[in-house]
Amino acid sequence: MAVPNPANELARVEKLAKSGLPAVVLVTGVSDFFRGQAVTRLLRAVPADAELRHVDGSETRDADGDDGGGGGAPELLDLRGGGLFARSAFVVVRRAANWWKKHCVAVAELAPKIAPGSGLIIEAAKADKRKKAAATLVKQLAADGALFEFRDLFDLPYDRSRSPLEGELCQWVVKCSRALGVPLQPDSAWLLISQVGKQPAELVSELERLRDRFAGDVPAALAPQDLAGKLTVSFESTPFEFAEAVLGGDRRAAQRSLAAMFDRGVRQQDGRKMDAGGVLPFTTSWLFRQLGSVYEGRVLLDGGVSVRELPARAGVRQFADRFVAHVRNNDQRRLQRGITALHACQRKSRLMDADPKVLLERFLAQWFDDAPIETAEEFEL
Repeated sequence: MAVPNPANELARVEKLAKSGLPAVVLVTGVSDFFRGQAVTRLLRAVPADAELRHVDGSETRDADGDDGGGGGAPELLDLRGGGLFARSAFVVVRRAANWWKKHCVAVAELAPKIAPGSGLIIEAAKADKRKKAAATLVKQLAADGALFEFRDLFDLPYDRSRSPLEGELCQWVVKCSRALGVPLQPDSAWLLISQVGKQPAELVSELERLRDRFAGDVPAALAPQDLAGKLTVSFESTPFEFAEAVLGGDRRAAQRSLAAMFDRGVRQQDGRKMDAGGVLPFTTSWLFRQLGSVYEGRVLLDGGVSVRELPARAGVRQFADRFVAHVRNNDQRRLQRGITALHACQRKSRLMDADPKVLLERFLAQWFDDAPIETAEEFEL
């Protein structure tokens, strides 16, 4: 089963916390940020009069051998009936991967014996299920709705032909920005991601800095230009921003995007920077799709299709206003010439040992300045 969107999984944690904590809750997954958010919400649900004990599972060095009786984990004994001055007890074990390996059998044996009103919260990047008792317990926790797994947010949609503004990460940043009082447009959220990176904690920190910087004087939704000079990190860019600048007729933004992609690299889905050789084909492929889509829209518009019907007729379901703006901003001749120039750029990259950045700069000159476009004959084909 696919791991759900971490934002949805966090909503499930909140629902569980409101309904009352069960005897055992297991929080797993690769995302440190969302695991931490989940534990914070669960701790808020611990009764104020309960005895609460925190355990750092990373201090468990010996992950071999089972503690079937719980003798090696004295914190578990607290859960049989609370401490001396509390009617209930809760134990939270953080960074518990090794702790879980050593004590999972003891936890499985203890789970049905935990006193009412007491509980155990375990947080670990991975919960080993190779032992039969652990596998059985995890299966039961999943059935009870007490098992949570948090992956990283995807920065790009599964369908790579769709805009990154439709990705989970961009949508999450937009939602967070509203909650923090500095609402961002999707374009602005993607700009923030491009400059800060994909780590949720860093993105939240940057949003908090923006909130403090604007000091409550925030428009309905901050546009990219509203963030100029206000972000505290170096500028990065992507082929998506490059295409938006080209079709929007903003040469300065296109040139800045181009320079950033080659100077600082383009990040892949896993967060690593793409090899420099991959930037040109990625950029030209995405731009070609966008030029083709806008050209189709322009032909429809010139053929009498109304602006209102244009996105649907062209098969555009997201960001229709932007699509219509690009169609209006570019006539058929300009778009045909842009597609021809892009083909020339791709041919030259295959046939000549040319600098990919120079090739794209040449494309910008052909798009914005009507510079000559090389023909196939000039390539001696």
